Amino acid sequence: MKTNLLRAALAAFLLTTLAVAQTPAGPVDAASLNKQSIESLQQKKAKEAVEFAEQATKADPAKPEYFSQLGVALSARMNEVNFIQMAGLSSKLKKAFEKSVELDANHVPGLIGLSRFYTNAPEIAGGSLAKAAEFATRVQKIEPFLGAIELGNIANKDEKYAEALVHYETAANLKPGHAGVQAGCGRVLVKLGRKDEARARFEAALKLNPELESARKALAELNATADPKT
Repeated sequence: MKTNLLRAALAAFLLTTLAVAQTPAGPVDAASLNKQSIESLQQKKAKEAVEFAEQATKADPAKPEYFSQLGVALSARMNEVNFIQMAGLSSKLKKAFEKSVELDANHVPGLIGLSRFYTNAPEIAGGSLAKAAEFATRVQKIEPFLGAIELGNIANKDEKYAEALVHYETAANLKPGHAGVQAGCGRVLVKLGRKDEARARFEAALKLNPELESARKALAELNATADPKT
């Protein structure tokens, strides 16, 4: 009799636990988990962000944005681990972005994630600037501004600075008020030896956003190496 009562009590407990776990507002609420991942990443808690994102993808495996968020979180996490651990995270990152694009072929965050993976990964780990350009071109067809930036980044990585400048200037023409793009143009102009034009770009970037530290630092370095006036 006591055994039967114990089994009944255990069964009731399990049913209650499962009911709570399946409640939309409970711990498997995918939207809430994804939001927690984003917030954790903003707080620079990359490990925690990855954990929340993984839970979100398991709770609702049909949302491409949950997988791209996982990819972004893994990217941040890679900056906190050793070289051996980076290889495993890199593979998971690629799979997360691939899944997001599999779910939605026009999912821009996933396409950008894959473009950047192929741009930055070493060749031995699957990196390929040609593949990166394929994904960047797909981005450009959907979001011309973002696509131009990605294509500029790829050309810059390939040390094709004149080509990179064309892409960055295309982006700058689409959004002339974007400080980061102006600074990007400036950095490529420095590499092309066109320092006066680069200086003008950095100054334009700082006028748009006085807090843009990358532009401020680049301008200071440029001024420090300027030829003394006679």
